[in-house]
Amino acid sequence: MFLSLKSMVFSADYNRDTLWRSIKATISIVLIFSVVFISYSAVSSSHYQWSCPHCDQYPDPFPAAIPGPTASPEPTNISHIVFGIGASSHTWHQRRGYSELWWRPGEMKGHVWLDEEPKRGSWPDTCPPYRVSADTSRYGARASASRIARIVAESFAVGMENVRWFVMGDDDTVFFIENLVAVLGKYDHDQMWYIGAPSESVEQNLQHSYGTAFGGGGFAISYPAAAELAKVIDGCLDRYIHFYGSDERIRACLSELGVPLTREPGFHQVDLRGDAYGMLAAHPIAPLVSLHHLDDVHRVIPSRSTQMDAIRTLMDASRQDPARTLQQTFCYNREQGHNWSVSVSWGYTVQLYHWVVPPHDLEVPLQTFRTWRSSQNGPFVFNTRPFTVSHNCEPMLFFLDRVSERRKAQQVSVTEYTRHESSIDKGCDRAGFASASQVRSIRVVAPKMDPYEWQKAPRRHCCEARSKVSNEKIIDVWIRHCYPGEITSPP
Repeated sequence: MFLSLKSMVFSADYNRDTLWRSIKATISIVLIFSVVFISYSAVSSSHYQWSCPHCDQYPDPFPAAIPGPTASPEPTNISHIVFGIGASSHTWHQRRGYSELWWRPGEMKGHVWLDEEPKRGSWPDTCPPYRVSADTSRYGARASASRIARIVAESFAVGMENVRWFVMGDDDTVFFIENLVAVLGKYDHDQMWYIGAPSESVEQNLQHSYGTAFGGGGFAISYPAAAELAKVIDGCLDRYIHFYGSDERIRACLSELGVPLTREPGFHQVDLRGDAYGMLAAHPIAPLVSLHHLDDVHRVIPSRSTQMDAIRTLMDASRQDPARTLQQTFCYNREQGHNWSVSVSWGYTVQLYHWVVPPHDLEVPLQTFRTWRSSQNGPFVFNTRPFTVSHNCEPMLFFLDRVSERRKAQQVSVTEYTRHESSIDKGCDRAGFASASQVRSIRVVAPKMDPYEWQKAPRRHCCEARSKVSNEKIIDVWIRHCYPGEITSPP
């Protein structure tokens, strides 16, 4: 028994010694591998480095940190924008009226870029100052498109101070300046931006790309993007000389710089034939920024003698409440057994339906137009609905007649719309047609819309409509913000 106990003690001592030797051996192996790995990494990193020719000419390809956006010292305003208007000395004097509608001498920066010195007299002070573009004959066929494409680069080269954005347009483009400022103010101008919208006609986009901001509708390029574009523009135009338009060439150059189109639905190329009414009367819930091709569509307000007068009427209303221009509002008149639907496109038109039309239909444009190239019924980049519905019924149309402010509340506008006579002589057998046809005018009262509201999620405003009978029948509409949880439900 004594031997057994002694044997057990010896065995335990032996096991402890063996275990300790194993631990020391393991630690030694780990230390040896660690030293070898560190030595190898140091040698390997000294032989494997980032290699590129002329690296000293470029910034570090792997910067330690990417800087965040620079805080703007002040919100974007009109003084931060440079306009470049593409024009020809042969057509400028016929089209200059469009630029005079929106240009503000002494307040705005930019130039009309001509192909040669103007042929008629002195240059009017009511227009943007002009410059003559550099010679682009080296580009051969359609050199004029290359000339227009270079306007951004030439505007950048002028070297104006305190510039954040370069905005392109044509000599028949009309800009709504406050809304343009509101849209550009949403973006960090220290980043590279290319902002605009494609065409309304699908066939145009298929030919010229959905990624192209069509130049007649206008587009904006931030200062950093313009600086990079100016460096590469000439070589880029050599590569894309076969493209048809200047806007398509600019898109291709910006694509090489890696700058995609950011779409804003308020830029309008108006690639339409016929009457643009349906599109304008169902504007997206977004600020109206521009209109183009106005000489190629019907007068937007039929009672005006010329298109210029019609657009002037629209812009006069816009000055009273820029952010609300063309914004749709829907409500229903249920008085005296009526089930009338009212759609207001503020500052432009009101549609009165003597039957119930749900909001999801009212927000769809009436098809009063055709495509730009082929004059077909579509397709377009938005849905449309027929102007004449069942039972030969059409909506009654009212167009802006005047706009005013309430004296004791200048933050409230009053717009009045009179009936377009050609819209009432229709044989419609729906109930309520006779009483609705007595309505002669519609009066709309609305609080002025805060332009900063466009910084928030878009939402259509609500309204209330009531009939008023006197010597002539009037419908009064009050526009307001929707109450929490309020919905616009048809009767």
